[in-house]
Amino acid sequence: MCSALVILLLLWKHDFVESLRILELRVPGHVEEGGQALLGCQFDLEDDRLYSVNWYKDDQEFYRFVPTNSEPTSYFPVPGVIVNMARSSSTVVALEHLTKDSGGRYRCEVSGEAPYFVTVFDVKDVKVYLLPNNVPRMTEIKNEYEIGDTLKVNCTSSRSRPRAQVKWLVNNQSAPESYLRGPWEWKSRERPDARVTTVELNFILMPYHFHEGVLTIECQVTLAPLYHDKIVRHILRIEPAPVDEASDAIQQIYEASVFSESHGQTPEAESQNNDYFRENSAGFKVTAWVILPSIVLVQLFF
Repeated sequence: MCSALVILLLLWKHDFVESLRILELRVPGHVEEGGQALLGCQFDLEDDRLYSVNWYKDDQEFYRFVPTNSEPTSYFPVPGVIVNMARSSSTVVALEHLTKDSGGRYRCEVSGEAPYFVTVFDVKDVKVYLLPNNVPRMTEIKNEYEIGDTLKVNCTSSRSRPRAQVKWLVNNQSAPESYLRGPWEWKSRERPDARVTTVELNFILMPYHFHEGVLTIECQVTLAPLYHDKIVRHILRIEPAPVDEASDAIQQIYEASVFSESHGQTPEAESQNNDYFRENSAGFKVTAWVILPSIVLVQLFF
């Protein structure tokens, strides 16, 4: 008889345990520092009655809802947790002015009424991100480049916590690893707990980099899942100057001039001078035989 009563009581308690359950715990996994967050705890009482809803951060209670109290809601100060009581209830807790200390493990506990005070709970972690406060910065580059030039440009994210991911794209495709240097990161002067990140894009420009004479480079800065921004630049290709016959002639004249300065004269000029000397040597010999008798006659008469 006694054993049967115990079994009956256990089954009755089991029914209460099975009936009281948390349907959904809505806690954002990532929140922005300085922002707000809504914590939701949806539960099903079935045939039980609600005794209390308790919220904890890292095992420290910061909010309590007891429907039978004259003041159903209560707030207990915890570092990083500021509750907007006017927006909070049995199923929702509104947090505001989030700080770095707001991150941690949040637990919602739901308890049934006497005599069993059955309690169920669920937990979720929250991370607080300090988002970049400016657009990505790209170092100055020229608007036009020639084939064979080296393109070297840095992209730097604004300060963030944790550090942001910086990604380069070339013509809407992820830049090859061989084109990249970094990432480099350092402490922010504005916020010692934040980081600034830089990645360099560095490669030699080839004809296939330009599509219809245009090269597009893009820097993306991401702090998933809360932040994404980008900066885009379009670079024009400088076409080589056209080569015509006049240019060829000028080039030949220039080369001949350089050779002449280095060796005295060109082979063609040297050959022409030799021919001129041979032709004029014969003429010089004839002129000499004509002039010599005239000189002798002058000496006889004087």
